[in-house]
Parts: sequence; C-alpha cells; structure tokens
Amino acid sequence: MSSIKKNFIYNNILGVTNIIIPLISFPYISRVLGPEGVGIISFAISLAVTFIVLGSLGIPIYGIREIAKSRGDKTKLSNAFLELLIIEITWSLFVTLIYACWLFFTNTYQNENAIKYLSFIHIMSSVGLINWFYQGMEKYKFISIMNFIVKIFTLILLFALVKKIEDYWIYYAIIVISTFISAIVSILYSFRFIQFEKIKLNFKKHFNPIIILFSTQIAISIYVNLDVIMLKYFSQLEQVGYYSAALKIVKMLLIIVTSLGVVLIPRISSFIQENKTKEVKSLIEKSINYVSIISFPTMVILWILSENIIRLFAGIQFTEANYLIKGLSPLIFIVGMTNIFGLQILVPMDKEKKYMIAVLIGLFTNIFFNILLIPIIQAKGAVIATLFTEVIVLLISYYYSKKLISFSLSKNGSLKYLLLSLLFVPLSMILSKIINNEALYLFVFIALCVVIYTLALLKFKDSFFMNYIFNPIYNNLMFYRSKT
Repeated sequence: MSSIKKNFIYNNILGVTNIIIPLISFPYISRVLGPEGVGIISFAISLAVTFIVLGSLGIPIYGIREIAKSRGDKTKLSNAFLELLIIEITWSLFVTLIYACWLFFTNTYQNENAIKYLSFIHIMSSVGLINWFYQGMEKYKFISIMNFIVKIFTLILLFALVKKIEDYWIYYAIIVISTFISAIVSILYSFRFIQFEKIKLNFKKHFNPIIILFSTQIAISIYVNLDVIMLKYFSQLEQVGYYSAALKIVKMLLIIVTSLGVVLIPRISSFIQENKTKEVKSLIEKSINYVSIISFPTMVILWILSENIIRLFAGIQFTEANYLIKGLSPLIFIVGMTNIFGLQILVPMDKEKKYMIAVLIGLFTNIFFNILLIPIIQAKGAVIATLFTEVIVLLISYYYSKKLISFSLSKNGSLKYLLLSLLFVPLSMILSKIINNEALYLFVFIALCVVIYTLALLKFKDSFFMNYIFNPIYNNLMFYRSKT
C-alpha cells in the first residue's frame, strides 16, 4: 500500500475519532449545561483559540511545507524544527501578555476566575501541539493514535466529573488538561527524529513567509471565531449556543471532506521541490474529485436530516439550530474546495501572498456582514456572513490557483454527484411515512443513501469512484479473504 494511502487511512481514523467522540460527548454536554452553559464554554474556547492562532504565527501551515522539504536531511530537519519551535514559543509568550491585557481592560471573565486561569494554560499548552512537524514528516500514525488516546481520556473524565450546569468550568478544565498532556507527549516524541549536534540556527530566513502566513491565519481566525464572539456581545448566550451546536455538526463532517487535503500538502510540497509538475496536477485533480464525490451527498443528507440530527445530537432545546445547520451545510463543499486551492496549491507553491489576499478580502466581507446582520437576525446573520465569506475566499483562491497550474474541475462529474445526491429527497419522504422511530429512521435512511449512491456510481462506471474507492476496497477484501 502506498504511503499516501496509508496516511489517508490514518488521517481518516483521526477524522472519524474527531467525529465520533463529539457525537458521544456533545449530546450529554448540551443536556447537562443547556444553551447558556454551552454558550459560555463556546465563547471561552473561541476567544482562547483566537489568541492561540495569534501565537502560532502561521507555523502550523508553513511548518508542514518546511519540514517536508528538509526531512531527507536530519541536520536540516533538526535546524528547521528547532528554529520554528523557538520562534513559536517566544512569540506565544508575547501573545499571552497581550491576552492578559485584553482580559484586564475588557473585564472579560470578571466573575469567572476558573475560566480565566484555565484559558492561560490553554493558550500556552497549544504551543506544544506540533502536528505541523508530524504532518511534514508524514507521521500520521502517531497523530491518530495520540489523538484517539487523549479523546478517550477526555470522554471518561467528562462523564465522571460533569454532572450539573455549574460544572461548565470543569468541562473546560478537561479540555485544557487534554491539550496540555498532548503537548507534552508530542514534544517528547519529536526528540526521536531530531539531533542537537551540528545545530546552526537561522531564524531570519523564516520571517517573510511566516509574516505572510501569520497575517493569513489571523484573518482566518478572526472570521472563523468572530461570529461566535459578536453573537456574545450583540445577542444572547442562547444564540451563541444554537450557532455553536450547528457549526460543530458541520465542522465534524468537514473533517472527512478535508482529510485527503491535509495528507497531500507535504507530498505536493516535495513534488514541487523536485519540479514534478505532472504529479502535482494529478494529485490536485484527485483531490478535487474526492471533495466533490464526498461533499455533495454529505450536504444533501445533512440538509434533510438537520432537524433529526440536532434533536439527537443536542436535545429538543436546541431545535432552533435546525435552520442554522441547513444554512451552513454548503460549507462542506465550499471549504473543501478552498482548502485545495489555498493549502494544496498556493501555499506549497510559495504563493502565500495570494492566499493572504483572498483571506483578507474574506475577513472584511465577514466583518461587514456580521455587523450588518447579527443585531437584526442574530444567529441567522452569522450564518449568512460565514457563507458570503467562504464563497469570496473560494473564488479568489481559485482565480490565483488557475494561473499557477492547469487542472481540470470535472464539472460534469460534480453535476452528476449532485443530481445523484438529490435522489435522497424522495427517499426521505417515503421513509418518514413508514418509520416512526427517529433513531431507526436515521440509520435506515443513511444506509440506503450509501447503497443507492454506490450502486448509481457503479452503474455509470464513474472512473474516479471505480479506480480510487471501489476497486482498492474490493481488491483488499479479496486479498485478505485469500489469506484466510
């Protein structure tokens, strides 16, 4: 099995873990804490993550590329890793000081000392989450196993300690403790791959690309977290809770759609370094096909089942989030494609400035629509602002990417996947009249959607599905069967 396939499998294990654990934990949390409790923690996490991104200095993206370029030489690898880690630690200390000033002058968490102090640990611990190093090294096995163990640990503590609405700070403490443990283990394990002899640190060469990607990351962080923060200040905590629940569901599904892209970044960087243009083009087109074939059925299923999902996932008190999920569902395709053009083409090809332009324009779009719409229609305004923002970033990223490399979008294939996915609509109408049990309806409907979609793709002999999904699975099953 090729290393890309292995990495893709491990990254999907990571993605599935990040989906299943919230599916288990969030229904419990939403019922124990309610919309207001969920709103408090969502605000705390969004604010901390904003400063975490500020402290990361764009290294989570830049680091993947630089580690991928130097992993063939242990001395170069060690230099690159230590340079980037020292830069990130130093800058994070400065950002933590800014965070302290923010809390002091804004009186944020004035009556929430536990949340306040935990947030400091959250920000500093995140420096040690050096996934960019392991992604650049293509060590997805370690990332997946580590993530799985920590998530299980978090889940056990959650059910053991969070029992009532007043325990919301304990929930945040569990998240922070998990982050801290992950950071310590990640740093210690990295010592297996680097050396401390013959180290000649050169920080200057990283400054220009880091500053560009840092600006990009700031803009992304602002427009990703601004909606939650602005809902807190211009609306009610319940609206934050509704929006956060809807966004969490959509982001969980996005993990599957964007999983291949994360795996391909270091490989594309290596191919570009070796001037293998055909291989880069081939990987990009495969990635586009993967996003299309997965995102369209996922969007349609999410749209149809939004009300059922939110009731099972968060409880009847979050029913209002149903409409927010429908509005956010197009993000599954939009963000999936943006990741290809921005992170798989522009960044590996050293065109960070182009990606920064796209994101900055998106940022101003997001601020404008949030200010305009949130005071009027609250969480629905945040949904509209997010959609406008992501569409703008997608179009600009595509424009710049198309100038760099000639790739095919396979418009006919995308239309075919969309039309086949629309078959789920009459199916849902029929099943809803036959099956009264909600959990059984969800299971049967999703299972039938998978079967119908698969059979239709086989009937049309879709080349991407046959070559890269069906045949590899079928051949592997036959191989293991012959072994037994």
